[in-house]
Amino acid sequence: MKKTKLSALFALCLAITSFAPAMADGDENLQKVVDGSLIFTRVGGAGTAFVVGTPICATRRIVSRYKSFTQTAADKVGGKIGGKDSGPACAVVSLVTIPASILVGSAEGVYYSGKNSYSHGFNEPYSPASFSVTEGYKE
Repeated sequence: MKKTKLSALFALCLAITSFAPAMADGDENLQKVVDGSLIFTRVGGAGTAFVVGTPICATRRIVSRYKSFTQTAADKVGGKIGGKDSGPACAVVSLVTIPASILVGSAEGVYYSGKNSYSHGFNEPYSPASFSVTEGYKE
C-alpha cells in the first residue's frame, strides 16, 4: 500500500515536470516565475514587519510626540518663567502631555508601521526600513 502511494506520487511529479516549460536566461517569463515563487516570502516579510515593527514604531512616535507636545505646552504655559527651558514648567505640563503623547503616538505608530511594512516589506522583505528601525523611516 505504501509503495503504491510512493509510486503514484513519483509518477505525478514526473508528469508535472515533463510538461513544465523550459525557461531560458533571457526569457521574460522567467521574471514572472521568480516573482510568483517569492510571493510567500514577500507576504511573510510584510506580515512579520507589521507584527514586529508596530511596537518599535509606536515607541518612537510616543517619544517624538512627548518631546514636541511638552515643548509646545511649556512655551505656552510657562513662557514667563523660561518656557521649554524651564524644568518646573516642563514637569507641570508633563502631567497632560504624557497621556496625550501615548494616545496619539500609539495611533500614529500603528498607522506608520502598517505603511512601512507593506510598502517596504513586500518589495524588500525583512529589510530594516520595513521594521521602522532605520533613521529615515517614513512618516
